[in-house]
Amino acid sequence: MTQNPTTQYASEAKLAKRQRLWTESRRDPDFDLYPWVLDLVGVRDGDTRAVLDVGCGNGVYEHLLRTRGHVGPRVAVDLSPGMLVLVTDAARVNADVERLAMTDDAFDVVLAPHMLYHVPDRVAAASELRRVTRSGGVCVVVTNGESNFDEFKSLMERAVGTGWKMWRPVDEYFSLERGAAHLRTAFDSVTRVDCPSSDVVVTDLDAFTDYVASIDDHYEAEVGVPWPDVVRRARALANEAMEPTGELRLTTSVGAFVCR
Repeated sequence: MTQNPTTQYASEAKLAKRQRLWTESRRDPDFDLYPWVLDLVGVRDGDTRAVLDVGCGNGVYEHLLRTRGHVGPRVAVDLSPGMLVLVTDAARVNADVERLAMTDDAFDVVLAPHMLYHVPDRVAAASELRRVTRSGGVCVVVTNGESNFDEFKSLMERAVGTGWKMWRPVDEYFSLERGAAHLRTAFDSVTRVDCPSSDVVVTDLDAFTDYVASIDDHYEAEVGVPWPDVVRRARALANEAMEPTGELRLTTSVGAFVCR
């Protein structure tokens, strides 16, 4: 697998397809990750703290901060200019987490959501996250556990059908099980907090198919099968799994490290 192909985040298109699976599916029990993350740092109406979002993508956290009534400075950082053009609720900075273009102790709250498993040098990234976090501030790093979406992994291996095994960056680079060690090289306190147990219940076959299509540049070169063929087989397998109830359940394992 290519860890972070440049085509993956050149624009919003592929990220939006993956986000669509979340928005078109329900959670059982009900759960919404983005408010949960902001609850970890206690963002409330009138909050004046300076917030940095590293790996901001298309600006979901920035929008939610604004709608929650956050009135302090907000800075959104992403390595991809194609992502930053969509961010409207924060100052935008094109930068690498391994070399952040910010002064020391600049932010009260630092977010690093679902991005450190894309970073080649996680220790350098942790050092930079710590450097820009003020004394008394907090950095929240969000990632997946290694069992996240195991049903999806199994289905994709069947769709390829060559004995190929699906490897994900989280499995080796930065998971809930392995991530704390990297962060403790920089932060004095690192506390793992798991999200409440919740399944993603997929009912929209098109949203599932779009999700599979969006990860082509990660896997197509290694599977030995044209990716459109994989997409068609994955759709058929998902449809078969959904036939009894109209649902495909995907088990989640997601959480955060609260670092101080």
